[in-house]
Amino acid sequence: MQRLGILDWQHNLSFRSINLLDGEPAHTLLSSLSFRSSSGSSHSKTRLCSNLRHADLNVTLQSLVRQCSEIQNAVHDNIEELLDEEDDLCPVECVREFKTDEEFSIILEKAKKAGSLVVVDFYRTACGSCKYIEQGFAKLCRGAGDEQAPVIFLKHNVIDEYDEQSEVAERLRIKTVPLFHFYKNGVLLEAFPTRDKERILAAILKYSAPASADV
Repeated sequence: MQRLGILDWQHNLSFRSINLLDGEPAHTLLSSLSFRSSSGSSHSKTRLCSNLRHADLNVTLQSLVRQCSEIQNAVHDNIEELLDEEDDLCPVECVREFKTDEEFSIILEKAKKAGSLVVVDFYRTACGSCKYIEQGFAKLCRGAGDEQAPVIFLKHNVIDEYDEQSEVAERLRIKTVPLFHFYKNGVLLEAFPTRDKERILAAILKYSAPASADV
């Protein structure tokens, strides 16, 4: 009984598998192989078809890997664009942080000349409520970012780099955080502790409305 040599079979399968990557139909692999003896041909064909399925699977996996890589790159680019758009709408850096009393005084003076409302978020790094309201406060900063904006958003860590109370917190006698101050024309209009973004927004609308009406 003559059987297809194993080396011949491997050669043909390898050759045809490469061609499949170029788009050759899978059935050409089966038709390219011949059996010199009809005896036991059904078993040989069964084994061949099994190997054919593995060959097709390998080709399919390689194709899927390429497609998944392309999709992943596209998704990554889209996510980057969405993040950029979100940053444009509400950049985190629009909430300016100051550290010294002198810096705070300079900002208040510039805001006074511009007629801007100044909102200050006094926080502590280890404060859970402070971290919670930080995100909401950042979203309220739209349109801000410099002293010429109608509303200026600031933040200040009441604990300095030496783990002591900052000079600003000491002068203002801040004991509770998160605490929000609202200044207009260099004067403190209101102060209250909260983690409620809507309450902060209500105060902003309250104190910025007269300036809008004058315009």
